[in-house]
Amino acid sequence: MSLGHRLPRAALALTLLLGPASAVRAQGTVSAGAELPPPPPAAPAAQEIEAQKDTPPKPAVDVDQAYSQALSERLLKQDGKPSARQREDRAALVMFYGERQNAPVWTSSTGLTTAGQAVVAELGRAEDWGLDAAAFKIKSADVRGAFASPADQAAAEFEIAELVLKYARHAHGGRADPTSISRFIDRQLTFVEPQRVLAEISTADAPDAYLRKLHPQHPQFELLRQKYLALKRGEKLAVVTPPVEKEPVGKAKDADKSEAPKPEKASLKKLLVNMEQWRWMPDDLGDTFIWVNVPEFTLRVVKDGKVIHTERAIVGKTDKQTPIFSEGMAQVIFNPTWGVPDSIKKNEILPNLAKGRMRILARHNLKLVQNGKEVDPESVDWSTADIRRYNVIQPSGGENVLGVVKFRFPNKHDVYMHDTPTKKLFNATERAFSHGCIRVREPEKFAELILAQDQGWTGARVAAAIKSAQENQTVNLKRKIPVHLTYFTAAVGEDGKLKLFKDVYGHEPRIAMGMEGKAHLLPKEKDPGPIEVGAVGSLAESSKKSVIGPKEEWARKALGLN
Repeated sequence: MSLGHRLPRAALALTLLLGPASAVRAQGTVSAGAELPPPPPAAPAAQEIEAQKDTPPKPAVDVDQAYSQALSERLLKQDGKPSARQREDRAALVMFYGERQNAPVWTSSTGLTTAGQAVVAELGRAEDWGLDAAAFKIKSADVRGAFASPADQAAAEFEIAELVLKYARHAHGGRADPTSISRFIDRQLTFVEPQRVLAEISTADAPDAYLRKLHPQHPQFELLRQKYLALKRGEKLAVVTPPVEKEPVGKAKDADKSEAPKPEKASLKKLLVNMEQWRWMPDDLGDTFIWVNVPEFTLRVVKDGKVIHTERAIVGKTDKQTPIFSEGMAQVIFNPTWGVPDSIKKNEILPNLAKGRMRILARHNLKLVQNGKEVDPESVDWSTADIRRYNVIQPSGGENVLGVVKFRFPNKHDVYMHDTPTKKLFNATERAFSHGCIRVREPEKFAELILAQDQGWTGARVAAAIKSAQENQTVNLKRKIPVHLTYFTAAVGEDGKLKLFKDVYGHEPRIAMGMEGKAHLLPKEKDPGPIEVGAVGSLAESSKKSVIGPKEEWARKALGLN
């Protein structure tokens, strides 16, 4: 008796094929990573099957027995060493066809159904959507006419359904796990449950349109896709690269060698890499969200699809990269103190203290604190003391490395946004100067936007909070604002022109290899340890002269003192 003639038998086969854990997940009751409930006892299931052995349920449709048997055998056939995703897809297929009693969706004995023709045609257009067309070719049977045998029909039915699930995964970025491409790319993929895909596409009026809807609905994805198609047709694209800044950079050490960037060239690969990254983004970016595009060195605030604020940002150096991820902003902190990280304490402060050079703390306006109390460094034997047991704090003020405002969106990378006293660095064209955190050029205006949106604050209230000089004034947001740190090196402007940015971190070729299924061949990145970020990486950077004239002018205007 075939699998399709006994629904309980389908569930049992699913468990035997995939194991209890995958079988439960395939039913859509447990998400990946969640704790699985215990499998049901084997005995009752066996008794149920035994009781129904001689009373099979009446098929809902008249299914050809030879085809049904061939499909059952194909569903239960083991194919090498499938991945976890492939096992989940197979489980969904077993359940889907078990519930249908193996009734076909895409095929009939005379060839493809109307729905099957639409799906096969759309799979053949995968390349138009930036996917690999070769990955969606029907190989098991000739689908151009009537099938030579019931076995061929079953093979085609199975393969089309399997390719539909594969297409759904790839449309959501499933060609490679982003975290396997770079330790600095922390995107978590989300997929439509395979059972849901099968249920929805099998009942859709236009299954080809359903497949197209699986791709990102973000406007930039479609705009980039149109540029990609135009380039494929051999059209010449109007390309814009960042202009050379006319403002003098000044004497800032990291910026005095800034040069005009070399013009970027449009290529199919560059566009595909950026389209792929849109597949990794959350489906819903938020009604209001903060967007920092690292290669563009730019921060934007977007509300209801419109950019309401744009400003320059400073991001991590190439060896201290700003990680790529999304989180929710939770706090705005005025007049923050800076806690010196252990790396600086150990490598720069301790050697000086051990040699009796206590003035290093005063020189950089630092305080030694333990258990909430300030400690006299002269009272400690630094030849044996562990400096990591002490907090080294830089009080708030004009010379503080965090400036006057800090923006927290709690994350495992400990990345945050903050003001900075070294304003001249914002004049550079390429602004990769930080140690991973994002420095904001106009933090007061940024804070005003966030707090006006969340709590109705005015510019005067923000200015008053800064001028109060009260340390670590923390404003907890009533509603977290999504923060998206992205790595788009191509975008389409409002003028319809393609804007290209330099691949500052070298992510493009790594992403391209991941898209080709070669992530396992990528060379290991330097420093395989955990990502470490901070406001600055040395004491030298913590003592830059502040440029607070414009800040004071803004505060005076906000308070109505002019």
